[in-house]
Amino acid sequence: MEFVNRVLALQSNSPITKFSLVCHKGVDEYLVDDWLLKALRRGVSDLTLILLFPWSLRKHSPLPPSIFSYGQNLIKLRIGGGNLAFFNYGLFQGDFIFPNLRILHLNSINLGRNNSGTNGDQFALLLSKCIVLEELIINCIKWHGWSSASVSSPTLKRLTIDGEQYIPSMDDNIFKAGTKHWSSESGGSGVPYTLVSYFGISSPRNISFDTPNLLHLNYSDFVARNYPLDVGSTLSHLQVQEREPELRDATNLIMGIQNVQTLHLTSDTIEVIADFCKTEPIFHNLKHLSIESDSERRWQGLPILLINCSSLQTLVFHGLHHRVTDGCGDACNCISPLSSSSSSLSSCPVKILKILDFGATCGEMSLVEHFLKHLRQLEQMIIILHSDSFLEEDCDPFEVSKALDMAPRASPNCKLTVVNESLGSQ
Repeated sequence: MEFVNRVLALQSNSPITKFSLVCHKGVDEYLVDDWLLKALRRGVSDLTLILLFPWSLRKHSPLPPSIFSYGQNLIKLRIGGGNLAFFNYGLFQGDFIFPNLRILHLNSINLGRNNSGTNGDQFALLLSKCIVLEELIINCIKWHGWSSASVSSPTLKRLTIDGEQYIPSMDDNIFKAGTKHWSSESGGSGVPYTLVSYFGISSPRNISFDTPNLLHLNYSDFVARNYPLDVGSTLSHLQVQEREPELRDATNLIMGIQNVQTLHLTSDTIEVIADFCKTEPIFHNLKHLSIESDSERRWQGLPILLINCSSLQTLVFHGLHHRVTDGCGDACNCISPLSSSSSSLSSCPVKILKILDFGATCGEMSLVEHFLKHLRQLEQMIIILHSDSFLEEDCDPFEVSKALDMAPRASPNCKLTVVNESLGSQ
């Protein structure tokens, strides 16, 4: 604490551009606010604040008021803590504004009920005061008790909602769950967190998006009951992961993003599209589709996607594992489809097929041959062997390429490339 006081005392009149403060137990919250006040008065534009206070001290630790009173110069604001709360503020009556804030990252912040018992008021007010906000990252916000939540911003371009990332308090029991790091890639500063989500146990019943200029959406959370959605026609990149899909209907969410150009789907969402969407989505503008695989999840939704993506150019599989069923049509060859099954592969316009984490098992090799046999417009297939595969004799890149070169192809001009992360292209 004395060290921070000495640092801030040096060149007390000189401007500060970037200020990062990580506080553990034993640091007085009033001292934290004093440090922030001194930094903000010197023009800080990039602020990271992570407060890991014990749960035993108080139910929730309020954010330092100086952020709201002197945050006019902030351009980037990252806040995390696991025990922080926005409410209980006299300041939260609208008498603050962030006129320059463009990037806001909230990790494990409590935005729960206010004194009137309503839901989401503080969050909506916060967004309304960020008048030029371009990027919003929400990790593990405590909003599961809300009846509804709204993300509304006319200037927002990038939105990330991830219900799993979590920065714990200093409670020892939480750290026993195992820690990773809130990396610089996600806007953090090496602070430990655990993927055990104590806040994000479910989503609000209704989640609405009013973001007409949104370009990039990464949504990973439990499925809400309803999604009033207006993301405008500008959305170009979407990554979706939905947890517990069997509990809810995600039709509005899927149908509301049909103008997307780049789409990344988890195996859970593939099942949602097949089983829990009342209307088949049509993605006329989709050019790049990326799909994660899971041996416990089915591919019934894959034929629906391939048939309804008339502009698809690139298809990426993160592994080829999925549960064997009879509902995949000709999207795979795990069970021979009936003659009446829709021809999702033969009609698919994809030109580039990329397969990651390839292990060259008999099943994987057979499925690749199936793709080559039915994708009529395919120009390039790229196979990337998983990191350990080159140690196995059966996974030699040259041998894999040689075996697949002998497979019949619907597209005679298709070029096959087998890549190993360690050895390069063969």
